[in-house]
Amino acid sequence: MEAQEQTSRAQQEALENIQQMLAQLLVNRNTNDTGSNLDEEENNKDECLKTEKSKESSLIDVEVIKGIQTQVASLT
Repeated sequence: MEAQEQTSRAQQEALENIQQMLAQLLVNRNTNDTGSNLDEEENNKDECLKTEKSKESSLIDVEVIKGIQTQVASLT
């Protein structure tokens, strides 16, 4: 009985971690989309900055996805 409760708690924690990581991915994606309504001149000026931010966000996304995969693996 106690082992089942511990397993259940561990699974619940993993699911909560997955939810938090997915929320982080959404925040990252929404942050990347911010500013897409800039006019063309401003968009051209900020293109380099956006590219750098996009790369940083992509790296963060990769790390978050790896974390999610780890959490999912712990559920099996």
